[in-house]
Amino acid sequence: MPGVATTIEVPRVQVPDLPASAPQVQVEVSSGPSFVGFDVETANGSRGSICAIGLTVVRAGRVIDTHSWLCRPPAGLDRFDAGNIGIHGITPNDVATQPTFRQRLSEMLDVVGDLPLVAHNAAFDIGSLREASLAEAVTWRPLDYGCTLLWSRNDLPDLVNHKLPTVARALGVDLLRHHDASADATATAEIALELMRRRGAPTVDTYVTATGIVLGRATVDGVTGPRNVNRPGVPSWAAVRASATPPPPNPDADPDHPLHGHTVVLTGTLSGLSRDEAWSQLAKCGARVNKTVTRRTTILVTGTWSDITGQSQMTEKQAEALRLQGAEQQIAIIDQQQMESLLAGDRSVDLPDLTAAPAVDAYALADDSLIAPQNRHDPLQQVRGRHYGAWSEPVKQLKRDNRLDEALELLLEVIAVVERPENCVGGTPAPWYTEQAAIIYRKQKNHAAEVAILQRWIDAAYRNGSPVDDTHPIVQRKAKAQILLDKSLR
Repeated sequence: MPGVATTIEVPRVQVPDLPASAPQVQVEVSSGPSFVGFDVETANGSRGSICAIGLTVVRAGRVIDTHSWLCRPPAGLDRFDAGNIGIHGITPNDVATQPTFRQRLSEMLDVVGDLPLVAHNAAFDIGSLREASLAEAVTWRPLDYGCTLLWSRNDLPDLVNHKLPTVARALGVDLLRHHDASADATATAEIALELMRRRGAPTVDTYVTATGIVLGRATVDGVTGPRNVNRPGVPSWAAVRASATPPPPNPDADPDHPLHGHTVVLTGTLSGLSRDEAWSQLAKCGARVNKTVTRRTTILVTGTWSDITGQSQMTEKQAEALRLQGAEQQIAIIDQQQMESLLAGDRSVDLPDLTAAPAVDAYALADDSLIAPQNRHDPLQQVRGRHYGAWSEPVKQLKRDNRLDEALELLLEVIAVVERPENCVGGTPAPWYTEQAAIIYRKQKNHAAEVAILQRWIDAAYRNGSPVDDTHPIVQRKAKAQILLDKSLR
């Protein structure tokens, strides 16, 4: 019944007692960790929109089975966005004849049994499982789970980042088809096995004991995430920490210090200085330390980084910093010697002026490198020479710069492309661009234009055989815009 939660039970097999005369079979039992590698892919920005599940079963330290399942996302979460399709390649047609998520969930729980799950960035995968289950009004027994993202951050602190491909490469694990659920689940399982092997841990429990990172536990109604029980309380800025979180800036730092107020990111390996020691020294001077390069970053400190052949290699953080420099963002890329000079108070190193207004070339932020090549090079999906998906970041930056007319002009060009029938995923155009145009029109108090652009999206969906009901966000936004329009005309 709708709205009533049901519980999916994992069946238990009853094994009859053997008679005393039954022949005895010798079974060789090997020791090793037992768990299930786990990964999901989603149809859109909602975590509950699961369209693929991958499972890799590990028993006694060996992969004994893998499962790769497509499924229809829960009703109401079954829209496929172009961005998601560009990442994993799964389309509405691929899942049209597949079982529902509810059916796949039952199969999944049968496979998992009482084993713990292990995922990379488990907060996403477990969160997706919970949200999809809530949408289907089903419950399940508590599931224990570990996270190789947390494990690798703890055991491999010097990696440039801890994304699945990076960790897999560092441990010699094959990852042939990233964002294929079963391939990612298998790579996660092999990463977990290698981390346990390096610790000499024969079971998941002994690995947990060795690292101090206890397993998380999840139900549909709540979750307690994995956590490091060996960590002390939150340390002061001066503490040298072996954790994955940078320390906050020292509130008592000298405001005239050259690093005070800057946002600093480290990449690569520093000589004679651990990441945590560098973090602590930077924070002591009043710098804000981040782990990723963003539009707030003002300094990137580069250490050394080599590939498996020993050749020097640019890190992803360096590449991102260079991309933002190309967009006219002021980022100083410095080496370890320059960082140490700055720590000592040397002002000879050129740094961005924190008092100047940030200037970013919004259009230079257009990036379609993550879009599948067949889509990226399709002229029918291009706007201004790039895939239409490249223009979301420029639109956001134009809005930040209050260049609303330019953002609107760009959005209308993209909308004209995404509403073409061949680009309407599942029959509906990608809604984000229409929503952003509507937001701008509302800021400009142009309620008639807001209603018109939202109705345009609804009409395009209708023309492509995918009419939407009153629960769709676009329809709901149009209703509110219509009220504002009616009030303005009184």
